[in-house]
Amino acid sequence: MTSQNPTANKIIVIGAGVGGLSAAIRLARQGYAVQLLEARAQAGGLASGFTAEGFTFDAGPYILLDKPGLEWAFNELGIAAGALPFTPIEHVYHVLHEDGTATAFDRSLDTTAAGFEARYPGSGERYKAFVIKMMAVHANVQPLTFHSHPGVWDVLRNGSLSSVPFMLSSLASVLDKAALPPELQESIGIWTHIAGQPMTQAPAPMAFVPGLFHGVGAYYPQGGMRAVAELLTATALKEGVDIQYNTKVKAIQAPGGRVAGVTTVAGEFWPAAAVMSDSSGIGTYVELVEDFPTPEKEKLQQLPLQSPGTCAYLAVRGRQPPYYIRFKLRGAGCTAFVQPGLLAPELAQEDWFPARLISPLAHAEAEALGPEGQSQLIDQQLAETWWQEGIIEYKVLHRRTTFEWGRDYNLYRDSMNPVMTSRLMLKGRLAHRSPTVKGLYLTGSSTHPGQWVSFCAIAGVLAADCLAHDLPVPHAA
Repeated sequence: MTSQNPTANKIIVIGAGVGGLSAAIRLARQGYAVQLLEARAQAGGLASGFTAEGFTFDAGPYILLDKPGLEWAFNELGIAAGALPFTPIEHVYHVLHEDGTATAFDRSLDTTAAGFEARYPGSGERYKAFVIKMMAVHANVQPLTFHSHPGVWDVLRNGSLSSVPFMLSSLASVLDKAALPPELQESIGIWTHIAGQPMTQAPAPMAFVPGLFHGVGAYYPQGGMRAVAELLTATALKEGVDIQYNTKVKAIQAPGGRVAGVTTVAGEFWPAAAVMSDSSGIGTYVELVEDFPTPEKEKLQQLPLQSPGTCAYLAVRGRQPPYYIRFKLRGAGCTAFVQPGLLAPELAQEDWFPARLISPLAHAEAEALGPEGQSQLIDQQLAETWWQEGIIEYKVLHRRTTFEWGRDYNLYRDSMNPVMTSRLMLKGRLAHRSPTVKGLYLTGSSTHPGQWVSFCAIAGVLAADCLAHDLPVPHAA
């Protein structure tokens, strides 16, 4: 949809990622005129789809879904329950350790614990106790997920005071207290490798993840993660959001610390009553806001960043059941082999299935390797045999390094967002309401603790509500 004549009372949303789409829908439903500017030719950001030689893929690194969080966001956006069907994942992930041993996580807590008990006697019951305890803490603190910037009073009102010591802990300290074998601790903490951080720096809530698999369950949206972005895009258009593609914002104009509008790389000025940015939170301040205070900019530039890693998009003949994700640990990192064909056999073409070989990288490691080093890393991992068991033949259809991610998705310093360390969680995530620029709001994964698609959608709802509180719709004022 092309832009109409821009007017100063419009809300401009920068970026049609899941956070930007959700914020745009929320605002449009409340009566705002919303103009969404997207630099790419497609909405969805890192949750969008990708097609190569007729095979469809989830383009970005998202591989698992937080169903309750996404359903909460959908409800707030007026999207009917059941609008996006979900397939439950019974066999979630498998971890191959460097010594050749393996651990596996199933939807069933009993099955998972029995597997641990067989290899590490006594660990099965300890794992069950750990999961039960974590889910009790999760139930206590989950309502805070739906607050824009939870503070002391939110904790007290929610009755979550007893969970504060846990929230101030690192993942490593939580797992140590569980007295689980090191191999199980590594397997539970596999998601810290994806974020490129040691467990000593990772926040304690990452310990909730296995309990969520066993409790509410893990799910795969029918059509893939990209189906989330497609549904949000269709909903935004239905609600009257004006989406203009291939329109990259160069600067946010904020004379005197107050938003006046945005300037595109084509030199067009779009006036606005307020701006919602679904670009990188750090990148918004560092690269887009004109005359942003240097001391504040330097503080943001010091935050550790999360890299999207590398990805090889494959067509494979044969499958390797039953686990949707297979991890191979390698030092402080890992590689993930993701098989959507196990959950969605309709993705097959004849007897070929799409699959991805994803290699998370710490941001510093990615920068040190450079494009050539990352390309060599992809070659090395393609040559490994662990992921090829049960695979008769494979073809590499496409590949991306972090630099290609940055180029193709307009990422700030080839990163996804700040790494959610325990330290950053203590300080508080980047605020939805800018504390330095009036009329500027932020959404997306930079503003919510976690990398799930649902968190981006939740952030869109919360950021939109902050804007609506500060700037009521004119006819409702």
